[in-house]
Amino acid sequence: MSRYFFSKVIALLAGIILLLIAYNHNVNSLHVISGNAYGTTWSVSSPQYIADNHKEAVKDIINDIDYVASNYKSESEISKINMNFNEFQFISDELFDILKIAKNVEDISEGYYNIMLGKISSTLGFAPDFGKNVLQKNLSTYELDEKNNSLIRFSENWFDLSSIAKGYAVQKIHEYLSSSNINNHLIDIGGELIISGSKNGIPWNVGIQNPSSNIDSSSLTINNENYDFLAIATSGEYRNFKVDKNGNKITHTINPQTLSSINNDILSITVINEYSATYSDAYATAFNAMGRIKAIEISNKYNIATMIIYDNNDDIDIVFSDKWYDLFL
Repeated sequence: MSRYFFSKVIALLAGIILLLIAYNHNVNSLHVISGNAYGTTWSVSSPQYIADNHKEAVKDIINDIDYVASNYKSESEISKINMNFNEFQFISDELFDILKIAKNVEDISEGYYNIMLGKISSTLGFAPDFGKNVLQKNLSTYELDEKNNSLIRFSENWFDLSSIAKGYAVQKIHEYLSSSNINNHLIDIGGELIISGSKNGIPWNVGIQNPSSNIDSSSLTINNENYDFLAIATSGEYRNFKVDKNGNKITHTINPQTLSSINNDILSITVINEYSATYSDAYATAFNAMGRIKAIEISNKYNIATMIIYDNNDDIDIVFSDKWYDLFL
């Protein structure tokens, strides 16, 4: 074998190896944009290129919703409504959409989802009070007038949209990316997720946090092998809680019936929706508030995919709604 032929073979093999390396890199590579918002982090991952104009558009969506729904910004639309009581108010299209979905979940949850507990959240230290009186003694609700995009409320109780705003933002980002033909993506805002399309031809895989672990470990993994779109929301008290001076655990989820922090055996709840991250976000909070047995009952009644991890006499157990099995079996 001549030296010339041997060098050609070596060059050919080297070229093949480089092609394989490049192919493997392209198959596994992702474009990722990320940032901070809503007191947490956000990210968008896609095998498709995310240009700078798309990154700026995503940031604008996040910021716009923050100025509608944040109960930490005194200048947000919802904060202005909270601090300036009027029975009848015109509201933005975005806020109308959020309140409409929240009202629907309130009805489905038989009142266990109520977004007018903002004063109690402030009292417990999970939101600012802006120097206002945040005493709340009663439960109240609201109505919407679709003819003129208006809000009708019956008390000075404050709205708290923390249980729905992140899901709404995730949904709006998904709609924007899809309209821009970036159909393959994973969107995450503080654990509120949408997985859409594929990751270089394979399904997206998402791990559900193990609530009994202090490190990031998964109880199980979800993928969208059988669905182009899945919205995933998890609610739990394993990270967002306080301890009072007597050592009692104060949770950020409030039971509307008692007007106090929840006290049940649920460690975390994961809800999957095939159409809307806004609904999955709200349902997760509603089910956390009502407790395990009622949550499975409502999930089965309305065909909602729900997984509940709970404390079973100091052992960790998991229960699923019927729809969950439909999704993954």
